[in-house]
Amino acid sequence: MSWIGWATIGYFFNSIVAVVDKSLLGQKRMDNPAVYTFAISCLGLLALLLIPFGWQNPTLWGWVYGLISGACFTIALYIMFTVLKTGEASRIPAFIGSLNPIFVFTGSFILIGERLMPWHLAAFLVLVMGGFLMVGGPGGLNRRSIVLATLSSLVFGLAFVLLKLTFSEATFVTGLIVSRFGAFLTGLLLLLIPGTWASFGHMVGKTSNGLKFSFIGGQASGAIAGVLNSYAVSLASVTLVEALQGMQYVFILILALLVSYKWPQLLREEFSKSALIRKACGIILIAGGLWWLSWG
Repeated sequence: MSWIGWATIGYFFNSIVAVVDKSLLGQKRMDNPAVYTFAISCLGLLALLLIPFGWQNPTLWGWVYGLISGACFTIALYIMFTVLKTGEASRIPAFIGSLNPIFVFTGSFILIGERLMPWHLAAFLVLVMGGFLMVGGPGGLNRRSIVLATLSSLVFGLAFVLLKLTFSEATFVTGLIVSRFGAFLTGLLLLLIPGTWASFGHMVGKTSNGLKFSFIGGQASGAIAGVLNSYAVSLASVTLVEALQGMQYVFILILALLVSYKWPQLLREEFSKSALIRKACGIILIAGGLWWLSWG
């Protein structure tokens, strides 16, 4: 399977995580972004199970790039969860993701020296335009949400560029484990925020089994997505892999439609005629960019 296939499957699992995260962050006992981020950083240590399948001692720069990449990922995740509590499940990840390729493109150009071929650049621009169409329209994000989402996207972009650099200094398995360890160490720092540890204990002890299973299921999807997307990054241009986030927006919209049909108050999505037409145009551009990219 090509890197496009691995990335597309990864973004499908990412869409599940986005919808689960939005629904859980609306619950009273799981509404603390620091606690949620810390729990995810702990689950990232499951990557240690991959040690028998390809661990090799990385270079010094492999450690540096990997640890900083993981740290950036945790920071970006915390910022995203902070803003996700107040925005649409499809809109916030779409806004962050639509900016992501731009930051990754800039970062990879400066730090890696990556250059896209003309047809790849054209596909990249079409995919980014599709992502922006999925974001815009009536009922847009407020100024605070825009600032936080932009900051989250910037830090996510840096994380992915550094992950690509990690894979240039280490095997895929090694790079993945080192980056997850960096994410965990940064997650520990969130415990310094007053009340976070107490909230974490309260979440573990008082949260219903249903919410716990939802969280574990969502993060299991996130773990699969992380491995698949990281593998795609190790195989191809990190800029193009990030541009394919447009597929995630499509999956999120479909899942949100299905969830909102039965639980309309859970995700509070906008499904007006104008919004659906705009998002349909975005989907068409994303599909066109994907087709163009597959031929390139």
